[in-house]
Amino acid sequence: MAKSLADFLEELDSNAELKEAYLKDPVATAKTYGLTDEDVNVIKNKDWDTVKKLFESSGKGSKVHTY
Repeated sequence: MAKSLADFLEELDSNAELKEAYLKDPVATAKTYGLTDEDVNVIKNKDWDTVKKLFESSGKGSKVHTY
């Protein structure tokens, strides 16, 4: 089962190895994590509006990161 984009972004906050890999190559890290092609494209295109909507619709607050 593929992991969700929200799970990936939340784990970036607490997993130093994942964050380091993401900083080097966000798209490859998202693929390795198991995200769907659609979610990988959100990362690739830096579509932060989609991310914001994802967290708003789930009732979770969004955080601002500058990786």
